[in-house]
Amino acid sequence: MIKYWLLKGKYNRLILIKEKLIYIGNFKIINEIKLISDIEKGIIPENLFSIPYSYIRSIESPDKTELIKIYYGSDSEEDIKIIDRNIKKDIFQYLRNELPIFEYNQKLPSILKHTKPQIFAILITTGLFLWTFYLASQIGEGYEYEIVGGGHPGLTEIILGLAHFGTLKVIIGYILIISFAIYSLRIKIKNRSLTEYLIRIKN
Repeated sequence: MIKYWLLKGKYNRLILIKEKLIYIGNFKIINEIKLISDIEKGIIPENLFSIPYSYIRSIESPDKTELIKIYYGSDSEEDIKIIDRNIKKDIFQYLRNELPIFEYNQKLPSILKHTKPQIFAILITTGLFLWTFYLASQIGEGYEYEIVGGGHPGLTEIILGLAHFGTLKVIIGYILIISFAIYSLRIKIKNRSLTEYLIRIKN
């Protein structure tokens, strides 16, 4: 049995499910009637990316976004953008019926999980700032630093280069960057929404 959805828009999108494989990809509509006829005959269009059911770890469908997120393999993720909410619900429900060994639940994701990239960005930025500020303070007191070796500049060279701007400019730069990061964090928390989950049951 083949189940498919043609999502038309700026980038035409095809989502097709056949023989426990999820096919995803963009396509050009040259002859839509022929395309549909081929699909219904079991002919899979070329250049589609496929994910086997057996590779899937979990599937998420946040209520406030146009995405269905498929987590598969050890650490891979595929985001399927679906503007039509009814089609999005239809696809998720179809997958729910197709994956009976997956546990279904619906809940609000934790703040930590939902904002992990933003939190990491703030922590990394703060760590780099402290490193740069320390070097800038040392340089301001007369200490000299020299990078040994050549080739392409690495992180240490970049940090040392920024430190030469002085502590005041380093602080101003950090405030600007961290302000944007905190703003992004607040927006992310505000957009946290009820999410449907399909999670593989571990044996």
